[in-house]
Amino acid sequence: MTDVSRRNFMTVGAAFAGAVSAMGTGVHAARAAGGGNGFMAASAGGPDGPDGPGPHRHRAPGLQGICALCEVTGGGQKVYGIAVEYDAAIDPASLAHDTYTTSVFPAAQGFFAGMPQEPDKNDTTAAPKRRPVAAIYTNDEPALRPDRKNVTGRYVITEFGHDPDLSLPTTDSDRVALTQDRNVRTTGGAIYTASKTVWSNTGQRGNSVVIRGVDAWEQHHWWWDDTRSAWLEYSIYLPKSFLEKGGENRAYPLVLAITHSGTSPDGTCAQTLTEQCIASIWSLPEEQDRHECVVITPRYERTTMNDYWEHTSDVENTYRLVASLLGNTWNYGNPNLDDRRDKVLKIDPRRVYCTGWSMGAMTSLWLMAKHPQTFAAGLIIAGQQRPGDLVPLAGQKVLIITGSEDDKATPWNEKCVPVWEQAGGRVVRPAERLDPALIFPLDSQQKLTDQVNGYLAPDANITFLTFEGVDHMGSARKFFYIKAARDWLFRQVKA
Repeated sequence: MTDVSRRNFMTVGAAFAGAVSAMGTGVHAARAAGGGNGFMAASAGGPDGPDGPGPHRHRAPGLQGICALCEVTGGGQKVYGIAVEYDAAIDPASLAHDTYTTSVFPAAQGFFAGMPQEPDKNDTTAAPKRRPVAAIYTNDEPALRPDRKNVTGRYVITEFGHDPDLSLPTTDSDRVALTQDRNVRTTGGAIYTASKTVWSNTGQRGNSVVIRGVDAWEQHHWWWDDTRSAWLEYSIYLPKSFLEKGGENRAYPLVLAITHSGTSPDGTCAQTLTEQCIASIWSLPEEQDRHECVVITPRYERTTMNDYWEHTSDVENTYRLVASLLGNTWNYGNPNLDDRRDKVLKIDPRRVYCTGWSMGAMTSLWLMAKHPQTFAAGLIIAGQQRPGDLVPLAGQKVLIITGSEDDKATPWNEKCVPVWEQAGGRVVRPAERLDPALIFPLDSQQKLTDQVNGYLAPDANITFLTFEGVDHMGSARKFFYIKAARDWLFRQVKA
């Protein structure tokens, strides 16, 4: 297999691993992955109460605990840094890149993000691997800062470097370890001396983890229909402006993001948000700044649609979930949080979008075909359907993206093109295969943006693009990062 980490870090050693497992940890209670604002977390005191990574009741003066700072990428959840919590604000002038030894435990052998029946990534006996500090600064919360500037606070952020190719599969668990090798000074002048104590983020109730863009989701919601004894579990992201005063008076776009069969049936709500970026990319702060929206992602207990074109009742239940939100009666925000309790969410019926990968893309195609009046547009990544069932898409706005090495999605969509054209659809299907190397790094996509926008002709409603050399699995890890595709989706408004 290709070296997926592109990193060459030193192993700390078995003695260090033994010390980690034998000692007490800093923060004993974990924020469930992706569940910082979920009902269970808030019921126990919220993400900043006794069951979160901080603040919490202080021990003796000095270092209080650590938590892993993670990011969900196309290749899965990765550790981007460690937040070190103290009882008092820290003077950034006392910090250096070698103040701490920082390490990350590798994921369990056989773990591959997004695959069914995968082992628990934290169930590993491997020794932690040294992760060099690329930046160090203070903050008033356990979070990375894009500008890496010091903010007065009692958290020291040790940030790691990472490969700009966000499609590389993760090799990380979310277990981390740290030692303070040099003295640290508070803003009040107190000195916290270096120590050989090994701190871990593993506690009695799990690992202390903060996941950017994911902790704001509410997990474990249920849509239900008592008349049919039907229900569907889902997670929802509520925009920041909705949580502000008067936010319930605004109507928001809605993105239905459907994940893949790898999170069914043994997956969890957290896995639908962290195994790949299919749903969570839409809730990243920088994406919400550009396209503020509500995002929902279902968690299925089974594969909803198979390769024989057969599907379960969960497909229609997914539509019923969307329809319930369009009814502008949703008021199930976490009752333990003042910023959403009893607020009624309003959805703009002209701006309802669907997207997904693999099974999620197949489900999206089916929903658009069966309920053409609902969706303003669909972004379909590596999904396929029987051509005869997709005739209604001829009058809808769809952007389909596949890889040339995907031996299912690409040829089946090719078979759909003449069907759509015969039904009156205006299809753009270029012969050119696009270069996936233009996707990363994210801040250098201008050439790709120009190419994609050039194919998104104003007089066409279906565009079908294929990238050279990308297989089915690679499409999930890469194509959701195409900025021009996400921007196109939000430009579509239903009459």
